[in-house]
Amino acid sequence: MKKYNFYGNETADIKDRDGLTPGECYDILSDIWCRETCAPRMRERWTKENKTLGQCSITAFLIQDRFGGIVRGVPLDDGNYHCFNEVGKYIFDLTSEQFGNRKLCYENCPVQSRDTHFAKEEKRERYEYLCSMFERRAPQFRPMEKENIECYGRIYAAAFSGEPWNDPWKEKDAAVHVMELLESKQSYGLEYVLSGKTVGFILGTSMMFHYGRTFEINDLAVDPEYQHRGIGGKLLEKCLSDLRERGYAGVHLITASAGDTGGGLLEFYKKHGFSEENRVTLMGLEL
Repeated sequence: MKKYNFYGNETADIKDRDGLTPGECYDILSDIWCRETCAPRMRERWTKENKTLGQCSITAFLIQDRFGGIVRGVPLDDGNYHCFNEVGKYIFDLTSEQFGNRKLCYENCPVQSRDTHFAKEEKRERYEYLCSMFERRAPQFRPMEKENIECYGRIYAAAFSGEPWNDPWKEKDAAVHVMELLESKQSYGLEYVLSGKTVGFILGTSMMFHYGRTFEINDLAVDPEYQHRGIGGKLLEKCLSDLRERGYAGVHLITASAGDTGGGLLEFYKKHGFSEENRVTLMGLEL
């Protein structure tokens, strides 16, 4: 697990509206913070090595947009405030590294007002630029679309041709497989987009039973180049959240058995609340 140095990183175990943690937001911002987003009075001292310098207020208000909570300010010797975020019981400061080894006091700090900060036109413009760049780079969930079927076919074939499945999928056949599911009237499909590129998707269909409507996860595929980054888990969590909101009675799926070749799929799904069924047996007949 990646380690971070910003204040509060150890305890800020929360997620924003897109399932991002403060650490993941920090990673995205690290590629955006620059001399132009730095406060004008500090620009001469800004460097890539000290990338959080002069970025506190616009960053804190961007984080507030995504996580809610309030923005507070640590009083500084020059009469200014260093802004940080308080979200419920969580306190974290994505731009604390600019102070080096100096420890700030985050207790009893005054709430900061957007109206006061953005009364400065240059600060408002820096904030809007930071937000626009963040939205371009931040991962997004989007409904699957038939127009993107070739991309889904490539991802599916690449994912299921590897471990633990090792199925020799052709991209055109995979695209047909995905399209047939998408064309179902009861289908649900969600894709994960990173920097404008679709890198994974979850797809399934629902059916009514005497106890309510259930959903079958037919496919969960992530481009092998982007695997082991938690994308599959985020797709699954978002899907389950959507299904709960829609009032579904349950979710089921078929995955590799405990004797797979090391993919750890059983453990993956158990971690997200699934358990092995003992009332049903998967049976098959070759024709």
